[in-house]
Amino acid sequence: MKKIIEWFKSSASDFALFIILLLLVNFVGSNAYKRLDLTKDKSYSLSQASKTLVKNLDEPVSVRVFFDKNLPAQYNNVFQYVQDLLEEYSHAANKNFTVSYMDMSKEDNVALAQNYGLKQQQIQEVTNNEIGVKQVFMGLSISYGDNVELMDPIASTEGFEYNFTSTISKMINTSASLENLKGDDKIKLYVFLSNAVKTLRISGVSEMEDIVKDACASINKSKMDKLDCIVIHPAVDEVMGYTEHYGIQPINFRNDSGVLETGCLGVVAEYGDRFVTLPVQIQDIFFNNYAVVGLDDLETTINDSIRTLITRPTQFGYVVGHGELDLLTDEGASGFNEALSNLYEIVTLDLTTDDIPASMKSIVINGPKMDMTEEELYKIDQFVMKGGNVLFLMEPCQEVQSNSFYGQMTTYAANETNIERLINKYGVSIDHEYVMDEVCCEVFNNNYGNLDLYWAPLLQKEHMNKKHAVTANLGNVVMLQSGALTIEENKNVKSTILVESSDKAWTEQPDGLILNPLMIAPPDNASEQSKKTLMVLLEGNFESAFDEAPVSESEESEGQGDYKISTHLAKSKQPGKIIVAGASQITTPQVFTSDASSGVAVLIINAIDFLNGNEDLCKMRTKGVSLNVLNTESKAKVTFFQLFNEYGLALLVVIAGLIVWRMRAKKKIRINKTYNSDDERFEENLKKEKSEAQA
Repeated sequence: MKKIIEWFKSSASDFALFIILLLLVNFVGSNAYKRLDLTKDKSYSLSQASKTLVKNLDEPVSVRVFFDKNLPAQYNNVFQYVQDLLEEYSHAANKNFTVSYMDMSKEDNVALAQNYGLKQQQIQEVTNNEIGVKQVFMGLSISYGDNVELMDPIASTEGFEYNFTSTISKMINTSASLENLKGDDKIKLYVFLSNAVKTLRISGVSEMEDIVKDACASINKSKMDKLDCIVIHPAVDEVMGYTEHYGIQPINFRNDSGVLETGCLGVVAEYGDRFVTLPVQIQDIFFNNYAVVGLDDLETTINDSIRTLITRPTQFGYVVGHGELDLLTDEGASGFNEALSNLYEIVTLDLTTDDIPASMKSIVINGPKMDMTEEELYKIDQFVMKGGNVLFLMEPCQEVQSNSFYGQMTTYAANETNIERLINKYGVSIDHEYVMDEVCCEVFNNNYGNLDLYWAPLLQKEHMNKKHAVTANLGNVVMLQSGALTIEENKNVKSTILVESSDKAWTEQPDGLILNPLMIAPPDNASEQSKKTLMVLLEGNFESAFDEAPVSESEESEGQGDYKISTHLAKSKQPGKIIVAGASQITTPQVFTSDASSGVAVLIINAIDFLNGNEDLCKMRTKGVSLNVLNTESKAKVTFFQLFNEYGLALLVVIAGLIVWRMRAKKKIRINKTYNSDDERFEENLKKEKSEAQA
């Protein structure tokens, strides 16, 4: 023992102790470490909502990552990002969260991936100056209980945290809802197939029943046997009732005898008073070759339908009846409807007959073109006074069809409605003119080249409020046909500008305006151009736009009776939130993609999330480097930075090399002069270097 102590005290133990210290530091660092995320939008850090979710897991969540090795650089970065973020989840989670990385060089793991339903993706690969195609796995599976969900493919870092956290949350909610189904209470999966249709020579018809039954049996293994498959062969007199009620496909055809018959085909999931019609139908896939489509990925479709039926998503109201954009048509807000329906339950409200439910947190008013009654305005006003939140998407101008020498033309006129009385009272007014901006979308014309669409400002990060969750990190937002907003001072209300134009914007009067790039030009006087406010957030205690509740005609005729009872609120009892945008066209399919991939789609969804108290979702949704786009305000700047990246960096390296070379030469001269000044070779080298420098 004495020798060991002496050895520790001697210098002979220094190296061994140093190695032991390194091992201990490495061990501690691998189990207790602190990461520093220096990215501007905290792309490599988890939001609080994600941390809370995995920290409070009651049941095991198992994540299996299926990524092939040796992917091209752009996909390798995606895998590294996924790995880093999953490590963050693991450190934030409790013991019920596990992550496994599957070695895809093993056949068993490939078979497991295929069994889960992951598909190999085709990607381009450059090897030895040749371009080839490679089949790879780039996805993951999430298991919760007997339920499995996939994220496949993961080809981009954008939105990964949002999709991952949302998937786990949906799985937990679905599982809890299934457990709450009592006894024999089951979800019904109806297969409607007329006997006459079964005889048609259409691909997939004869196999349809078996495919649906097999999918139902497979799903029941993970859904506690809560799905009941029922096949119905409707009689001819029942077809119309089913097609009108469920919206399944009616089919008119002539049988072999030439007699006209009517049948139907479809698959419907139903629970209680709610149902979802699955996209299973007959289509002409190639020149009168008909087939049943929608059967290939039937299990996924059924699972999505089950989740829709048994989980109650947050509702928001969509006011109709005054020329607002239709949720179902391409000319209206169909893209808005499709994107938001995946996240919320949209409840249409006709305020002439409907009241706004007390449980509803927010409503959307999208492009009204007609006046509302006093009773309708009052319902909206009192909803705000009770702490309700409203998204006003105003339409500054409306189309006017007129005849001219060139035929029918579309011009515009001011769209003034009495709902502006409300937003004016709350603190915002709108100009009935279109905002034009030199920083805008372009379109190429064969005759005229690139044409500027001044009425479609293309806004980047510098035009968004960088400090607010709704707009932080957003870019490439097209504010189509927008009107300018003016904020009125109100000491009880906090106003925040969310979106504004560039400083090269101006307005055009709607009277006689034709939205043609050849007929619109920026003003000659640059002083007429300035920034315009396009979207505003108001927060606080609002004052009512009404002194008292309006009296309806029926109440006037009946009189007030013996009692006068008033529930009128003159001021907000709790703080509310109002977002006003000077454009409703931003919800149309022209700029609002149904998959919510466009910048303006993310903006509107973030706005609705914020009004419903889901601020963390806004932050998660906008994470990702793909939103870090170049500033396109100045084309000259874009050209400069492009050339600088191509040639400037190389030139800087050359200049830096020359500077270092000259510094080393001067240092060499100083050393020789100090320590070896009598050396003849030094004098010769000095003269030689001076002559080279002069040359």
